[in-house]
Amino acid sequence: MRHPRRPQCGFAVFVWAALLAVNAITGGIGTASTCNAEERTEGKGAAAVDYTKLARSLVRYPHNPVIKVGEKGMWDDQTLGCFAVVDNGADFYFYSEGARFGQAKNIGMAVSQDGIAWTKHEQNPLFPGNMPHAIKVGNTFRMYYPHAGGLQMRTSPDGFHWGEPRKVFESHLDPCVIRVAEGKFHLYYCDGGRKTIDGKQVWEFKNYLATSPDGITWKKEPEPVLPLGSKGSWDSQSHAGPCVLKLEDGFHLWYLGSGPYHGKTAWRIGHATSSDGLKWTKSGEDPVLDIGQPGDWDGGTFLHFDIVLRDGKFLFWFAAAPTEHGDETKMSIQIGHGTSK
Repeated sequence: MRHPRRPQCGFAVFVWAALLAVNAITGGIGTASTCNAEERTEGKGAAAVDYTKLARSLVRYPHNPVIKVGEKGMWDDQTLGCFAVVDNGADFYFYSEGARFGQAKNIGMAVSQDGIAWTKHEQNPLFPGNMPHAIKVGNTFRMYYPHAGGLQMRTSPDGFHWGEPRKVFESHLDPCVIRVAEGKFHLYYCDGGRKTIDGKQVWEFKNYLATSPDGITWKKEPEPVLPLGSKGSWDSQSHAGPCVLKLEDGFHLWYLGSGPYHGKTAWRIGHATSSDGLKWTKSGEDPVLDIGQPGDWDGGTFLHFDIVLRDGKFLFWFAAAPTEHGDETKMSIQIGHGTSK
């Protein structure tokens, strides 16, 4: 069991009109989706879009959560958790870990046309595991997730039926894989553990990068992608849950940061930008998404985040709980939604 203060996941207004279908990713390059796709060419010939401004204007959907824990007796009747959203054109595919009270986690899925109303797959759970991350490369889906002592990868022709796993990397937390170009993949992940700070034993996690020509064989970069915040700041204690999107103005990173919050510790969502996906700069000093009010379903802490760009807007989803972080199989983690303004 991992330390309870480190999210093992690290997850607005109604979409007023029906979301227009976009082309499914072909050749691995298409619709922009956090950890799901690569380049976005929307808006060519028009005025440049200020994606950083959009990234810092996130608004919750007013009727959250949009994906709740299962009915009593179901595989996910206690909690959900880390998840990934794949924009597959006409539909969104949602992959999430889930568990019954105190039991091992499994991975299941749901499907939606608008990102708000979801139908859980009748064959859930798909298989044992946690922290799923899914992308589409050409016509093949890939899922990466840490399990059985390593980062596993499965493939699927349709996103529903998955082959056997193969180990492709060391076991790290919160994997996020993007294909940034032909023959070039980035894996962003969380790593860390106990260390001594000011004479005290604490847990500290940071986000790192590995690169690959095929998404299977990886080479680590030695330094964290982003330094922790200054002492006492909202992300001064740890970083986790990296989600990366490549847009026409460069790379965008959303991440979980932990730090002091009204006398407790909370994980919230930050944002950074990069020209190459290697060196990052925070886009502001404050989180782009804060936890809810005390007593709300999301008033305790965030645990994961994912985002896509569609029709000039960001659509995002987040995993949250009403309590501080602890043993996730005994928490009540559900999924909310929102958009940029």
